[in-house]
Amino acid sequence: MKGLEASRIGLHLGDFAERLGALGDAQIWPPGAFLCRRDEASRALHVILEGNVAFDNGGFGPGAHMGEIGFLLGVPRTADIVAETPVKTWTIEFDSLSRDAAAGAVLVCALALELPSRTRKLRPPAPPREAFCDADHPAIMAQAAALSHPTPQDTAQAIWEFVMAFPYRFGVWWQRASDTLAQGWGMCTTKSNLQVALMRAAGLEAGFVEVAGDAMMIKPLIPKAWHSSLRPSMTHFLAAVRLNDRWHAADASFTRPVLQHFEACFPMINGLHRERLGLGRPFHPAARFSGRDPFDIAVLNSLDHAMASRSSHDIDRLEVMNLVVDRLQGLVFDAPLQVLQAQRLLNADPTMAFQLALSVAVSRAHELRNRILEPA
Repeated sequence: MKGLEASRIGLHLGDFAERLGALGDAQIWPPGAFLCRRDEASRALHVILEGNVAFDNGGFGPGAHMGEIGFLLGVPRTADIVAETPVKTWTIEFDSLSRDAAAGAVLVCALALELPSRTRKLRPPAPPREAFCDADHPAIMAQAAALSHPTPQDTAQAIWEFVMAFPYRFGVWWQRASDTLAQGWGMCTTKSNLQVALMRAAGLEAGFVEVAGDAMMIKPLIPKAWHSSLRPSMTHFLAAVRLNDRWHAADASFTRPVLQHFEACFPMINGLHRERLGLGRPFHPAARFSGRDPFDIAVLNSLDHAMASRSSHDIDRLEVMNLVVDRLQGLVFDAPLQVLQAQRLLNADPTMAFQLALSVAVSRAHELRNRILEPA
């Protein structure tokens, strides 16, 4: 099914995309049509290929999927979902999975891995009461000690390399540095906050830089279906460290695969992924992009003004926006043992692979359903 690969589900399909696509059908929904009706009995799963839908407290766009609770559990729908625009979906019935157990197992593994983000959406983390840049947290102090070297510049470079290796993903930014360390990924705001916390814990003088720029800079990381919703300008945050009495930009926001992707889109920054932070060598991709002096920076002591604000995007939309970066860097999900075992058994024992994957998916679908139905 053309377009299925450009979805959250599609990230997990690999060589099974064509086989799974053949088990479902394309459907067209006019504006006002109900894709799901509350309390309706249906075991159809829908993946949006084109258009937008709405429900009580949000909506979905291209790349998102819906109906997984009824699909997996065989229980009535929990919400009305209505087409806002003409909508095209890839739709599959649960019973169709019996025609190809291996392809079905791959789909159920995908749902098992994607369900937790939807559950988190219903109880998003509250902004922490403590300082966002918690350099005195035991985990931050222990990690900083492990990254420390005899010279300040070597310590700064080691921390920069460490934080750069964390996958870049769109998400909420009201997180403490210790939360980002535990999570293992972040965006420019949360990664720079972690980097500054580590540098301060290591005894370095560090701060933050706020850069206003053209949204064109970030467009290569956003699925094309979402380009029209981008604002014309954006704000980017990065860390800075003082070395030999001079502030050095030390942007660790993007992994090397992401930097290489930028280079393919913007030739003026070619070779950026091979550069390293060092004494007299700031690392400031945004300055390189715009032709500015990388040493021309204003350093802030805190990012609390930015980190305490709420995103205009909900978690479902943010996950769809991560399609490009997840393809570039690999998926960051914590896969349960049953899912890992199912993935190993796809060819040797597809029926057992399906059952193992289903055991995780139904448990997570049940958790999501309970979260939706629990009293406010």
